Order: sequence, then structure tokens, then C-alpha cells
Amino acid sequence: MTADLRVLRFDGLHPDTLGHYFAGVGLLAAVGKQWPDVRGCWRNRRFVLLTEKLTKEQLKGYLLETWQPTRYERWWADAQTSKDDTNLWIERSKRSVIEVTVMEAQLVGTKRTHFNPVFGDGGTLAGKRVFSVVWRDCMKKARPAANTARARAVSEAWLDSALAGSDTAELPNIASAGTWFVFANRMFNTGQDWSREGRLSPWLFLLAAEGALLLVGDVNRRLSIRARPYAVFPFVCDPAQPTTSGEVGMSRGEFWAPLWDCPATVTEVRHLFKRGLARLGKHSAHAPHEFAVAALAAGTDAGVAEFVRFNLRQTTSAKVFEAVPQERIAVSSPHGADNADRLSASTLLSSLIPWLNRLPFEPRDSKQRGRFRGLRGPIEAAIIQVSERPAEAERWQHLLLLLSRQQARVDRNKSFREKVPPLSWLHPDWFTRAWPDHLPCPDEMLLARSIASIGAGTAYPLLSNLFGVELDRRRNLAFVQGDRPARVVWHDAKPLRVFGQILFRRLLDTEPGKPLALGGTCLAPLDTVARLLVSNDLDLDQIAHWVFAFSLIDWKRAKPKVHRDRLSFAGELLLLGLFRPIFHENPHGLFDWLPKQPKPALARRILNLIQFGNLEGAIQAAEHYYQTAGHSVVNVPSVLSFDDSLSDRLAAALLVPLRRDDIRRGLRRWLIPERVTPT
Repeated sequence: MTADLRVLRFDGLHPDTLGHYFAGVGLLAAVGKQWPDVRGCWRNRRFVLLTEKLTKEQLKGYLLETWQPTRYERWWADAQTSKDDTNLWIERSKRSVIEVTVMEAQLVGTKRTHFNPVFGDGGTLAGKRVFSVVWRDCMKKARPAANTARARAVSEAWLDSALAGSDTAELPNIASAGTWFVFANRMFNTGQDWSREGRLSPWLFLLAAEGALLLVGDVNRRLSIRARPYAVFPFVCDPAQPTTSGEVGMSRGEFWAPLWDCPATVTEVRHLFKRGLARLGKHSAHAPHEFAVAALAAGTDAGVAEFVRFNLRQTTSAKVFEAVPQERIAVSSPHGADNADRLSASTLLSSLIPWLNRLPFEPRDSKQRGRFRGLRGPIEAAIIQVSERPAEAERWQHLLLLLSRQQARVDRNKSFREKVPPLSWLHPDWFTRAWPDHLPCPDEMLLARSIASIGAGTAYPLLSNLFGVELDRRRNLAFVQGDRPARVVWHDAKPLRVFGQILFRRLLDTEPGKPLALGGTCLAPLDTVARLLVSNDLDLDQIAHWVFAFSLIDWKRAKPKVHRDRLSFAGELLLLGLFRPIFHENPHGLFDWLPKQPKPALARRILNLIQFGNLEGAIQAAEHYYQTAGHSVVNVPSVLSFDDSLSDRLAAALLVPLRRDDIRRGLRRWLIPERVTPT
């Protein structure tokens, strides 16, 4: 028989700070001692209890009069400071189960002692913050020795403030509680010496300590024999790699607080924390970005709906750490409307992790900030941002540009190339994520994608002209050892000039008798190429940046649809129609009367004439080529005036892959119709 449950909502218990999150878990643990069937969960990021008969008045009366918080004492302090860790485990064998549980929530030893960063170094942080001292202070304030009516009223008001989040009662000063409650730190006025002490309800800290003690560590819960010591504490991972040199040594670790939306008893929550699972494929997640991808891929424990990331790092002082709230990552649900989309996003992000794990780690000691490299940190941060909102195209765009910049840094550093492999091919869905169908795709992106697809599926992709890489038989990428090869011609000069140099290099590297290495799978619309020729409103720098990024994508099987336009060939576009067949990968495929063998030498000659501004000589060379093939073209007057920038624009346009029909139409405008003899 089912029964209606009463919902008790506590607006003061939320995941905005680590202390408030632990207080919600601690409330369930405290109530579960008296009413084991009471269930709790998170709804709309507020903690709620579900019960048949329990009321808020009964709950508050129990907390005020009956509840006995788990005593928090650092009984292991003397043994921990001993040079021999054996003393700690000898002392452990003499203690009660509750005392051992309190210790194992903070430190676990194998051959050496590993500390839970949530509690610092075994319940104390460098400086004056000792959790046991704070606990005793809060216990005295919540349960005063003078049990008078006024003292009980004040304590009850503090409890109401903790549970309901109201500010009607004046809260006391609680020193050294800022590690979990960042707002309870001493606040200094900007540029002034005077400050304000942090205020906090003592009940909040008592409940938070009760909840935090559920983070019991264990050395037998690691997911593989290669797991590192981070796995001994549930939902605790390594610190994120710094993004700047100033962040080196500032972070101690991270706690990814799980939020569950299915009502659970304290026993079920205890097992949730005991497992502490977050998996990425067959391996456990041990870095923040892996936790984020695991949540996106639903590789976490059942029932977890969301993770709130807390970074334990230095903020107010170099001697203490605070739990700074960061991103909130929703966990994919099998029944969610966007589940397929989120799983697809996790697959794309997971492909980066093997390469990312090969990048050099940053030092953890702030004294070694001079050894900062800055390769891993920005990418890890971008992956977490994408995992937070995988539907936002701007975050995918930022990550894609960042990947290209970081690979360029590795490529230009000889020592990096010897240790780090290049990024593996990215799936074409990366472009769909960066520029989804519901967003208008600018012409700059279409041109960049078209140029980046040149050589796709061959042993000579455009990537080899941008980075010092080579392909093996299985199309796996590897950096060329030693100096970068001569075919890498990309540099930071004017984009039009760089595109022309890439075109010349690909013509130079074409093997005799082989098709020209200019074919691409992503063909550009003719009107977009016309803008490149005749207008100055295109952002050429943006095109160059995105060519660099899109070259990381494997365009082998990608054949996006290109709208067919009937743009007439006139003006500068008419010149492109004359030259473009000579730069086609297989001119014979356009017209049967064209030579079967491509002419790379002729193409290089015409390209040189164009780049040096001798368009008349280039036109004459093209006319002679077609006449040799048996077809005459329209004569061009010798007196012509061209824009000074046309040469560079025309050379860049010759690099862009076009539809065959457009190339044929462009040449037909030049051909003189043959006279048909009547029979």
C-alpha cells in the first residue's frame, strides 16, 4: 500500500557553498538516527525531506533537545605528527568504530598517509584553522551550558536561520569556518585596514560536519590496479591544472558534490558516498575534466542528477584553502529528451582525453612557477565549460580554436614534439557543434571549412602544410622529428598571401602523373568565392584562424550540401572561370577534350604571373593551353585595369574547392562556339 509523504523543504540548505551542501546531507544523517525511514533529496537545488508523519516542529525539537552530533576530535594528532606512520595505525586499532570513522573521513594510509583535501591535513589547515576547535565552539553556542529560556530562544533562532535561510536573527561570529563557508571569512574593505568578521549559524557547521563525515575513505574501492591514491575518497579528484603561472600551487584538490533527485534514506546516501563512482569508459575519473565528461556520458552512480564542482584553493590567504563553487554539470538521463545529444557530445570530448593525458603536467609547488607551460590547463577548463552547457555553440568554438593554438605551440617547440603526439583526427561533428544548423553560418566559416578539407582522405591533407606532421599507412598522425619539413608554409603574415603560398606548395609537391593535390570534400558556394574576389567586407583574419582550427577535423567522409546558385560569371569572377580548370585536381574530368594528365608546371607558372601582378601574361598562358587542347577562347583586350589587391585575392580563390558544374560554367563563358557544318 502506498502512502502520501509530507515534503519538508529547507531553503537554507543549498549547494551554493560546500558547507550548506554538507549541512543538507548532515540533516538527513542526523534525522536518520531517530527516524531511519525518512528520505531526503535535492529538488530545485534545495534540500527536502520526505516523511509520513514528521513535522518541522518535531524535527527542530529533536535537533535542539535530543540529537547528539558525532563528536569531532582529532585524537590522531599526536600519532600523525610522528615520523613513523606505524604509530598512527597502532593508535587506530585502540579506538572505537565511530572514532575510526571520523579519522578515515580525513586520512587513509597505505604506505603513506593520504589526506582528504576537504578536511585539509587530517582536520587542520596551515594556519589557525582547526576543524575540531570550530566544532567545539559551535557546540557551545548551539547547546549553551546556561540552559535558560533566553539561551534556548537564541539557539532556536539560529536553527531557524540555518534551515530556512532567513536573516531575522543576529548570527554570532564563528572563527575559522571559512573553508566550507566562504562568506564566513573575515572581509576587508578594499584599500582599508578595517574588516568585518564572518557570521555563521553554529547549527550550520554542526550539520555540515555531520554530513562531511560520510566521506569515508578506503583503499579497497579503487577501480583498477593502476588507480592513483586520489580514488580513496568519494567524489574527490586531483586539482585542475592551472591556466596561468599565478595559479600554480593554489589548488589542493576538488570535490564534486553529487545532487540526487530521487528520495533516499541515510543508508542509501551512505552507500552512494561509499561507492563514489565516476567512470570514463573502463577507467575511473580522477581529473576535473574527466568528471565533467563522465557526467555528460552518464558514467556516474545511478540516481545522481547533477554535480556541483568545488575547488579547494587559496583565496584570502596563502596559508588556508576555501571551497570555491564552480560549474554545475548535469548528469545525462536515459529518459531525457536531450540524452542522445549529450551522449554524442561526450563522445566528441572523450576523444581528446588520451591526447590530453600526454601533455606535460604543471608543477604543484608555487615555488616552481617558472616551470609553467600552460598546455593542459586551458583545455581542461574549456572541456568543463562545454560539459556544463553542451548546447552552446560558442563554447565549442572556443575549445576548437584553443586546440589548434595549443597544437601549434607543441609543433613549434622541438622538445614538445619529441614527447607529445599530435592531436588525433577530430570527427566532422565538431563543425556541427561549433556551427549548428539553427545558427547562420557566415561565409568566412564556409570558406575556412572548404580550404581545410583540401587533401582529405589522402596522404597529403592540408594539415601537413600547417603543422609538422606526417601520416602513416593507417592515417595516424605523428610529428616529424627534428626540424619542421619544408612543406609547412603556414605563418602569421597576411592571410591572402599565406593562401597563395599554400597553393604554390601543394602544386610543387604534386607527384608527376598524379592529380593535383587541390581536391576537397567541402565545396564552397560560388557566391561566397565571389565575395572573396570582389569585396573587402570579409574578415580574412577570421578565415585564417578557422582554417587553422578546421584542419584538425577529418573531412574524409564529410560531404556537406552546397546550395546551387546560378551566379553569372562577370568581372573578376570571369577571370576565375578562365583559370580554375587548370587548377582542378583532374582537368580531364571537366571536359573530355582537356589533357588527361594535369599540368602542375603550367599551374605554377600561371600562379607566379598572377602573384606578381602580370595578369595579361597569365591570361595568355591560359589561352595557349586551351588552344593547344583544340578549343579557342575569347580574345581579351591588351589594355586592362585591375585592382592592386586582385592578384592576391585571385590566388587565394584558386585554392578554394568548387563544384564541377560551376567550374564548367566558368570556362564555357570563355570558349568560342565551334561552327557546326550542316550535313
